Amino acid sequence: MKAINALNIDVNEKVNVNDTEDMTLYEFARWTSLLRGIELIEGKARQLKINLEDDKTWIKPLALQKYIDEETPSVVAEVKVLIDNEEE
Repeated sequence: MKAINALNIDVNEKVNVNDTEDMTLYEFARWTSLLRGIELIEGKARQLKINLEDDKTWIKPLALQKYIDEETPSVVAEVKVLIDNEEE
């Protein structure tokens, strides 16, 4: 059973991104996970003094995909809590 199903959250719920854009909760969580992954990579590169513009060995699409897959359920839950708190 997937974690999202266990949380009993409707991932097809629409999330208002801005005044003109909507996406599903699942899509929003995936994009958020991608951005968090990139921020994590940038932070680690800064710590190790690696210039990401010059050094392309950091590009690991499968590792980033795995990170997104693992983070998506927790981001779905986080966003759902934020949405519910906003509605109250």
